[in-house]
Amino acid sequence: MGPAGVRIGLDATSLRADRLSGVDRYALELARALAALASGEIVLFLRPDAPEAATRIPVEQHRATVAYRVAIEQAWLPWAAARARVDLLHSLAFPTPLLWRGRSAVTVHDAVPWLHREAASLQMRYYDAPLFPQALARAAAIFTVSSSARDDLVRALKLPPERFHVTPIGVHERFFAARAASGPRAPYLLVVGSLAPRRNLPALLDAFRALRAEGRDLALVLVGRRGWDQPLPVGDLAPHIRLLGAVPDEELADLYAGAACFVLPSLFEGLGLSLAEAMAAGVPAVASDLPALREIGGETVRYADPRDPQSLAAAVREALDDRTGSQLRAAAARGRARRFRWDTCAAATLRVYRRVLRGG
Repeated sequence: MGPAGVRIGLDATSLRADRLSGVDRYALELARALAALASGEIVLFLRPDAPEAATRIPVEQHRATVAYRVAIEQAWLPWAAARARVDLLHSLAFPTPLLWRGRSAVTVHDAVPWLHREAASLQMRYYDAPLFPQALARAAAIFTVSSSARDDLVRALKLPPERFHVTPIGVHERFFAARAASGPRAPYLLVVGSLAPRRNLPALLDAFRALRAEGRDLALVLVGRRGWDQPLPVGDLAPHIRLLGAVPDEELADLYAGAACFVLPSLFEGLGLSLAEAMAAGVPAVASDLPALREIGGETVRYADPRDPQSLAAAVREALDDRTGSQLRAAAARGRARRFRWDTCAAATLRVYRRVLRGG
């Protein structure tokens, strides 16, 4: 049992019904898991257009009456949190509001805005990043999702490592239970994530073109909303590419399970949730050779140089052609994915909350 009368506010105002990125998934699943562990202590703050999955979480909830992000964060949220008498406000995706004067915690998912500014969106560069220094200076606790993300943040922000609490991501059980959709379907490569420049899709398209030039009857399926308004240079590949946008969770799980190979070709990653989900679904996986992704995949995933389309093509080619090796890796990956649990993430997070609220 937690301390009597403690009220922990979760800023989940990043959650929208029209998208569910890795960062959004973290906010949703952590809120769900915290509700299971300490429902009487959790107060959830949401946008007016929050997804139904969030509105069903059985905790006290407050919904904003405006949909404009700056107004929600900088005006409504600090007012609503003060009115709800929360003892700690945890910002799950964004910097702590300027006007919040109570105890605060913040999750920072990666160091892209500081180490790879060119890969950050305009909103991140000119709105979020300038607000983070005050949020980090005031935070009673700073969370991140991987040791490699922590190391990047320590380097970028010049903060001591002990200020960060690493609480690794989880994988929902639906991905372990995923089954490929029935009926005939051409073999496809699967990419899951917002279609932003950091996802490195032009290099993947070059690799995909090289694989098709070998006579392979492959399709490429892209799941995720467009992060930036940049056209994909699909050219002659257009008939073989499916842009699905955001899809329901159950459909996403089946898409993982039915893929010939999952590919995560990102240039920078702090989270890598889609890789863990693909591993849980038992699909052969190829990922960029990045510390955060090796932290998730270990030796069960094939890695490639994301800046070299030939390296990406070679890794996918091996995953497709070495069927026995891919089956062994996929089985080991499913076992490894069992390490990633949202209840473990929530329990570690809750311990930090309670230490903070005791004055530790």
